[in-house]
Amino acid sequence: MVTLAGPAGSASAAEVKCRSTFHVLHNDHVGKMNLPKGHYKIILLDNQRRLTCGRASELFTRFLEDFDGRLPNGWHTVPATKTFLRRNSGAGFRVKRKAAGGGGNHGHHPSGTGKRCPGTFFVQHNDRIGKLRLPKGNYVITRLTNNKPTCPKASTLFARFLQFPSGDLPSHWHLDPDTASFTRRHTNNGFRVKQT
Repeated sequence: MVTLAGPAGSASAAEVKCRSTFHVLHNDHVGKMNLPKGHYKIILLDNQRRLTCGRASELFTRFLEDFDGRLPNGWHTVPATKTFLRRNSGAGFRVKRKAAGGGGNHGHHPSGTGKRCPGTFFVQHNDRIGKLRLPKGNYVITRLTNNKPTCPKASTLFARFLQFPSGDLPSHWHLDPDTASFTRRHTNNGFRVKQT
């Protein structure tokens, strides 16, 4: 079966449907691409077979952690078709939500034992923490592990970190602006934020 990869490039590619599904655990988005919670099939669009199903699943996980939809290494989105393409390479994949029932999981997001905190955190005006730009609006907070910090503590820390526009955070905290993640140095403990 041959299909168009999408508006960007419009190059044809042989589709390969991955057997396992990818579980998005809550309503999410990558830039302007909305991804309601549920099970998704990953469909490879790489006629040179540079992508495997496992690699596409890893990339999908990484892209779901992207804060603003600006993807690394030449990747970009086609929101209308839920497609991810790599410029000038012919590599790409798209995702398609399945009906209820799902199937065998190949991955899920958030990954690991992270936990999304209830409610949202409201950033009152356009703000920034170092290289991380935070437009005014509601944000969800997701703990990276089931250990520290608790959800109330993560919310308190986020409010505190907003007082450091330079990005030089206190108490050995580290910011990864690409994923909007805050981690305590030398541990996996921390949280990430994402605008709803």
